[in-house]
Amino acid sequence: MSREYTTIVLHIAADKAADFEAMFEREELPRWDDYTARARFLEARLIKCRFSHLQQEGIQDYVLQVVMADSEAHHEHDSDPGFEDYNKRADAFQPEEPTVTFGDLVFERWAPGREGA
Repeated sequence: MSREYTTIVLHIAADKAADFEAMFEREELPRWDDYTARARFLEARLIKCRFSHLQQEGIQDYVLQVVMADSEAHHEHDSDPGFEDYNKRADAFQPEEPTVTFGDLVFERWAPGREGA
């Protein structure tokens, strides 16, 4: 089974960052709980950037990182009706399109005791 590694930089209007985080916690985080419980997502995190070369004035960048079981898990999530509804409303927080990447692992290192954590 081939894992898929997805990284998305969300560019959120800085004055709406707290509202975005609240909506994410309320609506997307429970979906992440479901997808991780079913091992469709192996890892999932939302990181609020303290620094980003992509970040512009009035924008708060967030990095969304997800390691998915396979590319089908990505499709399953993105076509989930609840996510589709959430995503349409989340677009209102984004004055510009996100920066999206996904692909396959080439190299990886783990700290001792953290293998596969």
